[in-house]
Amino acid sequence: MSRHARTIAPLIVAVCVLGGCGGTTETVIVQGAPAPASTSTTTQSTTATSSVSANPDAVPKSFVRLEAFQTPTGNIGCMIVGGVARCDIVRRSWSLPSRPASCPHIVDFGQGLEVGRSGAARFVCAGDTARDPSSSRLAYGTASQVGVFVCVSRATGMTCTSRSSGHGFLLSVQRYRLF
Repeated sequence: MSRHARTIAPLIVAVCVLGGCGGTTETVIVQGAPAPASTSTTTQSTTATSSVSANPDAVPKSFVRLEAFQTPTGNIGCMIVGGVARCDIVRRSWSLPSRPASCPHIVDFGQGLEVGRSGAARFVCAGDTARDPSSSRLAYGTASQVGVFVCVSRATGMTCTSRSSGHGFLLSVQRYRLF
């Protein structure tokens, strides 16, 4: 590292810490199973990348804290906000179940799946979308953990689970599963 870089690096770090670089999103990379959510205010600027695992159900190689993200292909977009983890999908090869009577025809049905802190996962009945094309792409083998929710990106699809209830879903082009 050059002398100029060694001199300016601490200044950049100080500006980021004092100026609040990174907004309110905390990115944390850890190895192993998810740890309980903490109230730490530490912020790291680390990019999560991972290769596709030979075992699609393997424990993720890294964890990040993203409230909005998408799969590497951009086909599935997710948000973890307001006590719900939700993922919407653009292209799919499976058929939707019948629209329930409780879902009015003025909104869309089945564009995605969602799970709350408690209760079973369900199809989305809403007039909005969880897909944000400008959100970060969650590499295969990486999980986003926000509060009680963990969403894992794999080549086989996106799986989101509420750790408080154990309920969740798998969403992919080929299939979906509610649990």
